[in-house]
Amino acid sequence: MSPDKRKHRGPAPKDHLLFSHEQMATLKEAATDYCWLLDRNYSSKAAIKLVGDKFKLQERQRQALDRCCQPLNIAEPIKQKETKKPVSLKNQTIVIDGFNLLIILEAALSGAPLFKGRDSLIRDISGLHGSYRKITETQQAIELVAAFLTTYQPNHVFWFFDKPVSNSGRLASVVDEIGRQKGMEWSTSLEDQTDNKIAQANGIVISSDSQILLQCQRWFNLSAYLIENKIPERWMIDIWNF
Repeated sequence: MSPDKRKHRGPAPKDHLLFSHEQMATLKEAATDYCWLLDRNYSSKAAIKLVGDKFKLQERQRQALDRCCQPLNIAEPIKQKETKKPVSLKNQTIVIDGFNLLIILEAALSGAPLFKGRDSLIRDISGLHGSYRKITETQQAIELVAAFLTTYQPNHVFWFFDKPVSNSGRLASVVDEIGRQKGMEWSTSLEDQTDNKIAQANGIVISSDSQILLQCQRWFNLSAYLIENKIPERWMIDIWNF
């Protein structure tokens, strides 16, 4: 897979057609069918092919559907573990899934389409393309996190980044530097098997990865909070409440 050379994580050229108002009724119906299959233990790969072919969905529409649809046996347990009030973070240990949080904030700041899931989490369809590349919105995304944490004052914040991802060390250094500038009590770590370490950490987890949230004890939906309260020009697509 080729390295990511984008300067923004904004919309793809055809996104405004693929996710137009006219497409929403079709996507909502497709989401209902997809979740019906997931709830009956169809594999996501088989289910998305069945539904995608039935509704003649393009690849990015299928990706969006896969991001915003979860079986109830995953969505409901995740909801039950959510720490919903930001004030609950005061004096707590916070564990951040670094790439997961920053990429979705970068996408939101770039005007990319965002999708609210059946589990209430917000996801994008940007992803990593072989390596991470710092973009125009990276610093702003980190500063949004810093401002939030300054307000709600957790005891300590640990950022975890996937060591195998190219340029993860550079991103960790950027986070460290902005932390020093803002007087933040946070630290960064490059790790193998990052998902397991985040899920098993003793603290409130910041992530939108379903498998991490199923395993962790508590989590806070920071990406949704920042997107909904601090990024007014976001492009949010809520298939469930359309």
